[in-house]
Amino acid sequence: MARTSKRGKREQPAKEPVWKAGIYARLSVDGNDRKNESIDTQIEIAKGYIGQSGDTELIECYTDLGKTGTNFNREGFERMMADVRRKRINCVVVKDFSRFGRNYIETGNYIEKIFPFMKVRFIAVTDGYDSERTPSGNLKLSMNLKNIVNELYAKDIAQRVRAARKLSQETGNYTGGAPPYGYCVKKIDGRKVLYPDKDTKEIVVRIFEMFGAGGTYKEIAQELYRRRIRRPMAYRGTGEVYCPEDGELQQWPPGTIKKILTNPAYIGTLFQSRTSGKAYGDRRRHDVDEENDISVVEHTHEPLVPEELFRKVSQRFERQSKCSNRIGFSKKIPQSEDIFKDMVYCGGCGRRMIRNMSIIALAGGNRVRRYYYACPNKKKIDGGKCEGQGISFLKLESLIKEILDKEFAFTEMRPKDYCRENIREAGKKKGAVHKKIGESLRKQEELALTGSKLYLRYRNGELSREAFLEEKEKIAERLAALKVGTEDLERQEKMIDRETGRVNRSVGEILKRRAGDKFDRELAERLIKKINVYPKHKVEIVFNYRRNELFW
Repeated sequence: MARTSKRGKREQPAKEPVWKAGIYARLSVDGNDRKNESIDTQIEIAKGYIGQSGDTELIECYTDLGKTGTNFNREGFERMMADVRRKRINCVVVKDFSRFGRNYIETGNYIEKIFPFMKVRFIAVTDGYDSERTPSGNLKLSMNLKNIVNELYAKDIAQRVRAARKLSQETGNYTGGAPPYGYCVKKIDGRKVLYPDKDTKEIVVRIFEMFGAGGTYKEIAQELYRRRIRRPMAYRGTGEVYCPEDGELQQWPPGTIKKILTNPAYIGTLFQSRTSGKAYGDRRRHDVDEENDISVVEHTHEPLVPEELFRKVSQRFERQSKCSNRIGFSKKIPQSEDIFKDMVYCGGCGRRMIRNMSIIALAGGNRVRRYYYACPNKKKIDGGKCEGQGISFLKLESLIKEILDKEFAFTEMRPKDYCRENIREAGKKKGAVHKKIGESLRKQEELALTGSKLYLRYRNGELSREAFLEEKEKIAERLAALKVGTEDLERQEKMIDRETGRVNRSVGEILKRRAGDKFDRELAERLIKKINVYPKHKVEIVFNYRRNELFW
């Protein structure tokens, strides 16, 4: 009997998708993207590719609208990478390489190193690239060349933007942000031009006149405060030149007054681009090359002050600079280190005091520096004025020594007692941390045991593969979180030991010193955490070696 042929084709079950895809689409910030580069178009092209693949399902679309491709600090991209790390997706689909990124090195790093390591498939549809298909040498070369071209394109766009900005400045166009106080911005014949602000221009003129006549920053600030004129920042925020009687008026800072007095915009000259925005490959603001990138254009707008007055003010600044830096007067007198830097605070308002300096002549003709600490709010004339008193460095050093000597005499401190107490306290803290570490390790063991039982249930057919994998992933996440917590606790344990050693060394330094010993920065940092200064030379010291304060 002839055998029946079994060559007939059997129906094959439909393949389950093995790739979970995320579509990434980006629209650049340069404004030159063609219509076929729109977000919707990119997504449709990627969806069409996924629909024809047969082994890929779409999980989510990630988009970045108005984001540059020169770096990867993009919200949509970071969200996609978070899903990659969570294994929610394992395939990234883009229209082409340029939509993924225009930085050759970073783009290549993701495609050739990061994605393969994370077992993520990468597809660039219109460029014909699929990481699952072993790329030939020609295809790999083509990919690298396209990434280089994309980066060169981004650099070219950046250069064009800078060139256009420079040309705009040279034609007298104002390219800055908020206009200088006394001006507003108007668009005239297609150009942004500074135009006098009728409400504030007279205030600027008055500032120049007062300083030109010999007035100081303080006198100008007092005049503006008396007239209840809001400072520039408050004016921009409220639109009100004068502060109402029931409003909170803040005085003009000296820096704001100086900024006005030194701005050539008030004689009709635009001096722009001291700092540039963001260069290609560096998204931070940075200083520019002054010789090449500063645009100075005269007579671009109506001046507020005469050139003669502006020149008179500039000459006064020049004289002050020469006077304060006379050779042989201040530069040749050495400065001493500020051993109490960032430790001295005003007991009245809580502001950190600043160290001031004066030069005095001794009987023998030598000149020396004398230092004193003062509250920066003392010179204020508004509601923030502080009545706190300053203190000289010599007086502060003397008081600290006196406090230490009397404290030691009254308490009869013994180094061994303090060190022993510190070690005992540290032991209690370490015991509590060690207990938490033990609990974390116990939970990790329990989870590992649960995972083993889960696997046995799967092998015995009690659990489906999907349920097993889902539970296994949950256990892995909990284990990872516990391990991170354990590492933090172990770091805390080591930190307790380091802090105990530091405290004991501080106590040793305190008890070894004598009344005649001289302070230095290292000793001050070991002993003192904070110094609060009150009127009549009252000083409160917070030491590092114990929690309570000493007051004298």
